[in-house]
Amino acid sequence: MIVHLPDGSYWAFSLREPFGTCELDYVTDLEKLRSDYNVRASHPMVVNSCNRTIYDLLRYGGSSDGGLVRGDVVEGAGIRPPIAIEVRVEGKHLIAVRME
Repeated sequence: MIVHLPDGSYWAFSLREPFGTCELDYVTDLEKLRSDYNVRASHPMVVNSCNRTIYDLLRYGGSSDGGLVRGDVVEGAGIRPPIAIEVRVEGKHLIAVRME
């Protein structure tokens, strides 16, 4: 999944949760975040419906290799942000360069 962030940059991440088989979801419906996950958000979030973890795509969190990756855990049992995919912009194309 690739998300266009408010600062104009792009964030790409794997839809597979880091340590499991559940698929992540990018939720743009702020009311759904409030009603289904009890999170008051001012912007879309990434959710894991299996363990009810909410990831904030505008914040950074620690990864297993000690680095920082986008998608800090703000709620739930997740232990690290989604797996990041580095993207490069070439004209009108987004190119996946590497995955952490």
